[in-house]
Amino acid sequence: MTRTSWPAALTALAASALVLLAAAFQQTAGALPFVWRVAELALAGGAAYLIDDAAAQLTTVAPKGPWRRRAPALGAGAALVAGGWLTILAILQWRGARPPLAESSAELVVMCLVAVSAAVLLFRLGDPEPGAIVAPVVVVLGLGLTIVASVVGSPLYLTDADPAPGRVAGWTAAGAVAVLVIVVAGRDGAGEPKRVMRAAAGRV
Repeated sequence: MTRTSWPAALTALAASALVLLAAAFQQTAGALPFVWRVAELALAGGAAYLIDDAAAQLTTVAPKGPWRRRAPALGAGAALVAGGWLTILAILQWRGARPPLAESSAELVVMCLVAVSAAVLLFRLGDPEPGAIVAPVVVVLGLGLTIVASVVGSPLYLTDADPAPGRVAGWTAAGAVAVLVIVVAGRDGAGEPKRVMRAAAGRV
């Protein structure tokens, strides 16, 4: 396990424990939808830590490309997030409160892509450890969307109701934009090493 995958591992463990605790002590499934939503957002936010590179002042000038450097952390992190999500789904299945598998998993994938894209963009702008910023923002914004959907009475998540074409298109577009940002902002650039090195040096 790489250094940057540890936050994802801890997030997956904490999210699974949170859902298990709620499932064990809730007599009904009433609170479980909110709890698993929080766990889902936490897992997505945890993915942002996989872009962190505390030694960016050294690694950004290494001969390896940025994605070759990040591949071990991203692979381990993806496995940890997937393992945590499968554990959460198994717990919810035990209590008869499991959300639709395809829709909930698609939500998680899109949110992970958005979190990673935001982290890659911040890294490109000079922050060598963007996970600490992106992760809580993902959780707060996700909960904000949950509250807004409840107030206006209109489903925003794929799992809020039967998937409508408009919501499916919106989530698909969000995932596509996130992938585009990752590709563009994550490519090698002449200015990236200097910016990241300056930011990393300023934290020492």
